[in-house]
Amino acid sequence: MRKCLLLGAGFSYEFGMPLTSELTETFLGLINENNAEVLKERLSSDKPYSEDRPINKKAISEGIEYFIEYKSGDGNNYEEFLSGLNKLGAEIGRSQSDKDSFNYLFAIFYESIHAILSLYQKVSYEIMYGDVFKWFNKLNDLLSDNETWVFSLNHDIYFECLAVDLSIPISYGDVGNIQFPISNMNMNETVSFTSNDKVDINIKSPGFILNRHGINIVKLHGGLSELEYRDIICNLPLNVVTSVELMASFSQVENMAFYHGGNKIPSGREKVITNMDGELDIICKSMLTGGNKYSTTSKKKKGEEKLALMDDALQETDELTIIGYGFGDKHINYRISNSMVLNPNMVVRIIDPTSNKTPEFLEQFDYDDRIKKAYCGAPHWMHYYKSGKWDAEMTESLKSNTDKRYLIQVEVERRLHAGEFSE
Repeated sequence: MRKCLLLGAGFSYEFGMPLTSELTETFLGLINENNAEVLKERLSSDKPYSEDRPINKKAISEGIEYFIEYKSGDGNNYEEFLSGLNKLGAEIGRSQSDKDSFNYLFAIFYESIHAILSLYQKVSYEIMYGDVFKWFNKLNDLLSDNETWVFSLNHDIYFECLAVDLSIPISYGDVGNIQFPISNMNMNETVSFTSNDKVDINIKSPGFILNRHGINIVKLHGGLSELEYRDIICNLPLNVVTSVELMASFSQVENMAFYHGGNKIPSGREKVITNMDGELDIICKSMLTGGNKYSTTSKKKKGEEKLALMDDALQETDELTIIGYGFGDKHINYRISNSMVLNPNMVVRIIDPTSNKTPEFLEQFDYDDRIKKAYCGAPHWMHYYKSGKWDAEMTESLKSNTDKRYLIQVEVERRLHAGEFSE
C-alpha cells in the first residue's frame, strides 16, 4: 500500500510548538499603547529601500494602528492579521510610498513571527523533546514498505528530528551541496546545506527515496531551516546521527551574518550573509505566511513546484493520513479534493483531537469508507494504528505536559524581549 502523510500544526503540538492562537498572543504582545508611538517614529525614519524610495510616517502609523485595533478586538490569528495588512497596502489610490511602507511593515512583522517560531523550536526542544520522543516511537507503523511522501504545512523540524532519531531514511530530494562562512569575521567556520534548483523538484527527482523504505519530506509552506539562495533551495543536511546534531546546525544558521565596520548588518526576510569570497550576499527565508501563500487556481505554474509534486504523489497514493490540519488553506484543500476525483482508490484518514467532523469539501466523498476519522493526536494514532489499542499511560503522560507548554511560552517571551533573534 502506498501512503502519504499531510501534517498540520497539531502534529507538533505535543512537542511544545504553539497553536496559532498561542503564537498570535506572543506576537501581539510585541506592541502596545506605550511603545506604539516610539515605534512609529523609529520605523518612519528608516530607509529600507533607498533614498529615492522613501517610506512615510502616515502609512507606518496606519499599519501600527491596525495592529493595535486587531489586538484590542481580540484577534487570535496572526495570518489573518497579515492578510488584513496586505489588503490595506493594496487599496486603490495608494502611492508608491504607501505601498513601500506597508511592505516594510509586513517584512518586520514577518521577521518577528519567524523569530518567535525559531525560539519555540529551540526552547521546546530543550524542555520537551526528550520526554515526549518515546511516545512517537511507532512512527514507522504509519509508513509504506516503499517510500512514503510526507507533505508538511509546519515550519518546524520535529518530523525530521523524529526520523533521524528513529533511524528512518529521510530526504528533501536534494542532489547538491552548498556552503557559506558563518561571517566575514569568521571565514574558517562554514555552514553546509544540501540543495536543489527549484525548477528541478518533481516526483522523479534523483534525490528522493524511490522504491525503498524511507521518507520524502516536502515543506509546502517553507520552513525555519529552509532557505532560498537565488533559485536554489537550501536545507540542513539530514545525514546526521541524532537530532542533537540537527539542532546544532539549526543554531549555526541563526549565526550567519555579514559585518561592516565591526557591526552586524541587520536582516529581515532577506538574511544578510557572507559568501565564500568574503563578500556581502543575500539568502531568503522560505517560510510562507499570510493570505497569499499560493495562487487560488489548480493550474501547475512556476514557483508552485511543491504543490505540483503533491498533485503527482497523490495520484499514486492509496491512503492519505492527515494529522492535525484544520483545513484552512484552500490551495491544499483543492489538491485533496481533486485527487479524490482523479484517484478513486484513495482513502483519506483524518487524525485530529479537536474535531471529528468531515470537512465540507470532502463530504461528497464520504461513502464506501473513503473518509475515515480518529478523534486523537499524532502519537495516540501511531500506537493504535497496528495494535488496535489505546495507550492509557501515554494519554496520561501527555496530558501532564500542560505546565511544560506554559514554561516554554514564558521562556520564549523572555528570550524574545531580551533581544535574542533581534535582527
